[in-house]
Amino acid sequence: MRSEPLRAIDTNVILRYLLRDDIEQWDKATRLIDSGRLLGLTAVALAEIAWTLAGPIFRRDRTDVATLLLEVLSRENIVAVGFDKAEAQAALMACTSPTGAPNFGDALIAACARSAGLQEIYSFDRRFARAGVTPITPP
Repeated sequence: MRSEPLRAIDTNVILRYLLRDDIEQWDKATRLIDSGRLLGLTAVALAEIAWTLAGPIFRRDRTDVATLLLEVLSRENIVAVGFDKAEAQAALMACTSPTGAPNFGDALIAACARSAGLQEIYSFDRRFARAGVTPITPP
C-alpha cells in the first residue's frame, strides 16, 4: 500500500470545517480533515484563520478563536509545517488570557522564532515579551 504524500491544507478548508457556513464545502472539508490523512498546516494559515474569525465579519472572541485553533492543532493528522506544534500551542494558550495576552500575529511569530531556536526578536513593540521572545530595539 502506497502512502499519500503530505499536502498542505488551506485556510479556507479549515474555515469551512469550523464555520459550517457552506454545507457542500463543509461536508468535503469534514471528510478530508476527519479522514486521518496527514495534513500540513502553516503558521500563515493559522494566522489567517485567527484574523478571519476575530475580524469584522465573524467577530469571535479571542479566547474562542484561540480555543478553536488549539483544537485544530491537537488533531493527530495535522502536521505543523515550518514551526513546532508545541510552540504554537503554547503561543495560542497565551492568547486565551483575558488581560495582557499577545495578539495572534505576535504569538505565531514568536512560536516560529522559538521553533527555530531563537529567543530574541528585533522589534519596536516592547510588548513582544508577552509572546515569549525578548524584544530588542534595532540599533
